[in-house]
Amino acid sequence: MPAASPTLFFFAASAASLMLAFLSGDDPVGPVVRTKQGLVRGAFDTSYGGRKFLGFQNLPYAKPPVGQLRFRSPQAPDPWVDIRDATAQGPVCPQNNKLGPKESEDCLYLNVFTPELKPEKLFPVMFWIHGGGWVSGTGAGYKAGYLIDKNVVLVTINYRLGPLGFLSTDDENCPGNFGLKDQVAALKWVKENIEAFGGDPDDVTLFGNSVGAASAHYHMLSTASKGLFNKAISESGVALATWARPEPGLDNARKIAVLVGCPSEPSAALVKCLRGVDEPILTAAALNLTKWFFCPMAQLRPVVEKKSEDSFLSDDPLNLKPHSSIPWLVGVNSEEGAVFTGAFVEYNTMLQDLDRNSDKLFPICFAYQTSPRAKLITERIRNFYFSSNPLTVNGSTNMISDGLFTWKTDESIRRYNDTQATYYYLFSYRGKYSMSDIYAIGDVNIGVAHGDEAFYLFSNNPYMPITGELPAKDIEMAKKLTKLWTDFAKTGNPTPDNDPLHWPQVTFGRELQYLRIGEKLEVKKGLFQKRIDFWKSLRF
Repeated sequence: MPAASPTLFFFAASAASLMLAFLSGDDPVGPVVRTKQGLVRGAFDTSYGGRKFLGFQNLPYAKPPVGQLRFRSPQAPDPWVDIRDATAQGPVCPQNNKLGPKESEDCLYLNVFTPELKPEKLFPVMFWIHGGGWVSGTGAGYKAGYLIDKNVVLVTINYRLGPLGFLSTDDENCPGNFGLKDQVAALKWVKENIEAFGGDPDDVTLFGNSVGAASAHYHMLSTASKGLFNKAISESGVALATWARPEPGLDNARKIAVLVGCPSEPSAALVKCLRGVDEPILTAAALNLTKWFFCPMAQLRPVVEKKSEDSFLSDDPLNLKPHSSIPWLVGVNSEEGAVFTGAFVEYNTMLQDLDRNSDKLFPICFAYQTSPRAKLITERIRNFYFSSNPLTVNGSTNMISDGLFTWKTDESIRRYNDTQATYYYLFSYRGKYSMSDIYAIGDVNIGVAHGDEAFYLFSNNPYMPITGELPAKDIEMAKKLTKLWTDFAKTGNPTPDNDPLHWPQVTFGRELQYLRIGEKLEVKKGLFQKRIDFWKSLRF
């Protein structure tokens, strides 16, 4: 919107109307809010339940990480003078998936959706961290139409991905973890600004799925995030997952440098050269770190940094405990691996390839390639899921679900359960949409895939946009799931009124209690216990 002319009329008349807009949140064009950086104008929207709410998109929470700020920690955003238009989605961070019409390295923006700007009591804040293997995804496109009806403020964010967000030389030249540090910067922005949007800066719940879930777990362990949130929800991802655990970054940094024509050493020269490489070339180079289909699941991972004021992770998560007593809601979906094995149904040659080359591919997929017992571990996995038979779609789905998600979720709960209230779940509802359809062609139902729960938390999403009317059962599930999640965000307990049942906290024992979230809610014990015990026995 063009700057208003600085006339007497502006100061006499417009100032009064703007002040009224600040107080009421209303404006003939759209609501205007004052942030620490300047004024922003949002837009009105309507929730699934017919409620009018406010949206502010493309709000900068850091300076553009370009030029000399590439491979550096996020810097505080610059202020602006005019009213900033916050009515449209901003660019997505560079990635190989095309999730938006515009990509830009200048992508550190967030979105705020609120029921109202001046509530009698500030709303709890839910801070969404998207998934995508730390190489793809965006905060844009996740719609607040369900959650807003539960009286919460929703914040969704972009953060740097791929080499721009996770490349590291394991030293001061490029310490790494920039994508996670971006998330911390966004949380600091929320702490400073969210009250202007009707949100409570002292009542923030992190939630995310996949690497977003692992990120939420990392924030529980990192002192850099201490005091910026109060509760966390991890949907199908933990910091201890084989694909999320930190690993040294220098080897991958050198591989990428060679691919784009930069020196591989010393690290100062490597980083200086990479700062000058065109972003699309740099982003594409990281594809070469993928060995086969989804393996490894994360091309670049977090790294352990030397302790400093700027470090995010100074030790392996195996050696860390949560920095505060943070209630944690955590779980998995019943057929996580279907997000990948849907492709096996349509492309049987992929399954055959995994079968023929299991000695090579299993260690890469499940991250035990450095084990001297790798061949024996592969034999045991094959025997457990397939006996002496060829690989099957269903068996592969269970194998991938357990090896990449369920096993380490169970371990994380046991490791941290003594430090906070923990609620464990299994999501088992299959509706109209499934992430397994991303790779499959047509309607392939092999279970409740990785990411499927998000269809019932958001009224739309960037991966598989919802079209047309949803079945009544899907709408009922959305109401059920958003109530559990938002009750947890409000109270630290997903069933504070014990309605429709009591979801108990996890207690120690061989078989952990959990809530099965399907067409009905059921408290059960011992989630996939035999399969989890098998993975524990592999000891890698």
